[in-house]
Amino acid sequence: MFDYEIGRREFLKYAGGAVGATMLSGPSILFAAPEPGALVNPMKITTTTATMDPARPEVARVCSEAFKKIGWNVQADPIDYNQNVQKVVLEHDYDMWFVMLSGAPLRIDPNVFLYQVYHSSQFKKGGYNWEGFSDPKIDHIVEAQQKEMDIAKRKALVYEAQELCHEAQSNNVVAYMDMTSAYRSDRIKNIVPMLGEGTGSFWSDINMEVIKGDGYVKTTRPAPLKTLNPVAAKSHHEFMELRMIYDSLFKVESDGSTRPWAAESFKLVDPVTIDLAIRKNLTWHDGNPLTVEDVKFTFDYFKKWKSPFFLSMLNKLDTVEITGKHTINIKLKDSYAPIISNLLGGLFLIPKHIWQDIPDKVGVADPLNFPNETPVGSGPFKFDYWDRGRELKVSAFKHHFNPPKCAGIVGTVYGSHDAQAAAIEKGESDRNRYILKPSIPSQKF
Repeated sequence: MFDYEIGRREFLKYAGGAVGATMLSGPSILFAAPEPGALVNPMKITTTTATMDPARPEVARVCSEAFKKIGWNVQADPIDYNQNVQKVVLEHDYDMWFVMLSGAPLRIDPNVFLYQVYHSSQFKKGGYNWEGFSDPKIDHIVEAQQKEMDIAKRKALVYEAQELCHEAQSNNVVAYMDMTSAYRSDRIKNIVPMLGEGTGSFWSDINMEVIKGDGYVKTTRPAPLKTLNPVAAKSHHEFMELRMIYDSLFKVESDGSTRPWAAESFKLVDPVTIDLAIRKNLTWHDGNPLTVEDVKFTFDYFKKWKSPFFLSMLNKLDTVEITGKHTINIKLKDSYAPIISNLLGGLFLIPKHIWQDIPDKVGVADPLNFPNETPVGSGPFKFDYWDRGRELKVSAFKHHFNPPKCAGIVGTVYGSHDAQAAAIEKGESDRNRYILKPSIPSQKF
């Protein structure tokens, strides 16, 4: 900071801190040195509403009250979750933000919380370095761990980078919250919990069986989906639904390891070259075969139209070439250690025969604005219907190489976490999809 300004970290040090979730400040926050006794500029703490997460707005309220006691006019500003993403991640239009980044599958590799959160290049719209943090030493070490393909050497670099990031404290962790998952053990079985997702994991989706009911698993959701467009998706909540409909080449297992999925096998030829063999006899939900042409088209399309979640990773690719009827060769511009878990394990395969006509023949200028209201994928569940803001229903795709053990999943939006808990307790729903934080006492269902 310049000598006539005081930064957020310095202010928190003098103020004695606060209680809350992970808090970071907007990149443009500068506190001009006032006259003694003058007020600090008013600020807002952006966070999600209680419908999405009752803990975060309460934490924001507690913090705002704490700041007011030391003379700083700070207001809690709970807004819709999707507006949080839009204002903070895409527009950088905020003062302070409470955010919770759990250990979801797409964040399982340490590169997410090192390079993507701390590298100065990621201070961009759509990036994870929301506050504009910049430190040349940290830039160097997080770049090194990202490129190191030897596991033991990379682990040492990761530990060193974590120490430096901890010392920098560009984000302040000010609250730790319980993450609760609930399901009716008298109605469904074979639930597979997973880090960061609890009982709402993908492995639960395909392994759970219905003991009592019509074969469909009734699932509660805290907030409506914004999109079913796999190219435009950028939040973990959207990914949790889309991965039922769309396959990826790899999957992150419940224990954090990776396994081939739509890819049958792979070979790391050298640090910048990967050979992939695609499973035979894959089909799209409309009956068309899934081919290597579809796989190459997916990479090219997501990159051409600048898919917000995947673009930075796709830019690390040099070429994606078809080498046989069922084989693909991927060459990187430089070694990239998280390629399997973060890119190949997340990128949704899309059908060329549908998306090649988007946007030209569907009345939109940009595929990111395409509503995709009747999605066609190749995943273990096929789309049934989507009542926007209310309900999403998918049914088991029996021709999948790993078909689900239930008839399907019906995801219903409830107005609050209390309403979700009550629905599970009364038997209207079998489980919750994401975290559950009701204000009523915990119960065993």
